Amino acid sequence: MRIIPNQGVCDPHVHIFGGKAWLFSTHDREPNNPCFRMDDWRIFSSDDLLNWKLECTVHPEDTYLGKCEDCYATDAAERNGKIYFYFSEGQTSTGVMVSENGPGGPYRDPLGKPLLPPGLADTPSYDPTVFIDDDEAKTPYILWGFTCYGKKYYIARLNEDMISLAEEPREIEIENTWPSDASWVSKFGGVYYLSTHRSWYATSDSIYGPYTYRGQFCFEPYCDHGTFFTYHNQTYYIYGVPEDYHEEPFDQFYRTTKLVYAHLRANGEIVIDPLIQTAGVGQYEASWDAILGEWYFAASDGIVKRENKSGFELRGIRDGAYLCYRNVNGMRQNARMFLRVSNGSGRPCEIEVREDSPFGPVLGCVRVGDTGGWDSFREIPCQLENTHGTHSLCFVFRGEAEELVRFEDFRFEQIKP
Repeated sequence: MRIIPNQGVCDPHVHIFGGKAWLFSTHDREPNNPCFRMDDWRIFSSDDLLNWKLECTVHPEDTYLGKCEDCYATDAAERNGKIYFYFSEGQTSTGVMVSENGPGGPYRDPLGKPLLPPGLADTPSYDPTVFIDDDEAKTPYILWGFTCYGKKYYIARLNEDMISLAEEPREIEIENTWPSDASWVSKFGGVYYLSTHRSWYATSDSIYGPYTYRGQFCFEPYCDHGTFFTYHNQTYYIYGVPEDYHEEPFDQFYRTTKLVYAHLRANGEIVIDPLIQTAGVGQYEASWDAILGEWYFAASDGIVKRENKSGFELRGIRDGAYLCYRNVNGMRQNARMFLRVSNGSGRPCEIEVREDSPFGPVLGCVRVGDTGGWDSFREIPCQLENTHGTHSLCFVFRGEAEELVRFEDFRFEQIKP
């Protein structure tokens, strides 16, 4: 499902600042242009990933660029109480702006010149990504460039001021590299993931590489510039596609943004859900065959997704833990649901189904005894007391065992007319 449709919002980078999701994007001018025409950058915010508010339009006239039709990809970072906004001038240079009033701006250009000027390295100085590591110093890095025509991505450590380089740019080595741009770095389980345009990706134990090619994970046609972010203990992949790519011919120069959940298999492979690519995140249908556990909108700290023989299960569920699924549409009055869980602790637990939040009204409660082991999943029925329509459901877990249950999915009883 598209977010912010029909507005030319593309090249999305999302960061979580102040408990909100902030989307930093480029802005395709209008449909039916003969090439990419982008006159400014847009910054949106959301607290539910469904409804987005335009907070700021950043104009190139407020930078060293002046009037510009090539306002290419951006990124942002938080440091020392300030927000730093990095932007491309086509494939020519990368600049930086700073806001002392939060991600909504206003922004000023502290350098009056490029941070990454033309010719800085043997690759075009555009498509910046800023990555702040999880080491004690929270070391910041900037990556840029493309791997076309014999070029490579480059990386440099940033100084504490975030507007100057702390080292000479270094080539990023990728084994079995591919031609692309729009690099992005994430870190999962201590491993660095370098992903790019069209969802190619590679992994490394070092931010500098070498990176080992892992393949593609998003097979939607025309998957464009994309990035990862984590919100409420859920991992997301956000990416661009042409606004009308289901039509023929489609307009490759007028794009939109899509958002899906992302998961890691035991071998480190990234996977996403084809159903969610169509349906979108943060909303569900009671008529679905199952609502998978890993599709949660929010989960308490300690809950993790782990691959199993049928897909994924949720582990780390302890007393007081919760899972939230917002906007379950089409629920019947006093619906009967089935929770697919396992319990190998030898001790019973309870699962409360609450409305809206972990502290909301209780709609139903079910007791789960031993199911015969952690790999033995059983469907446990639960009768709800609810009105007809859309409800946000929160499962809250109660019990004394160190691990209470493992959670795979839930579904609603379908009554034939």
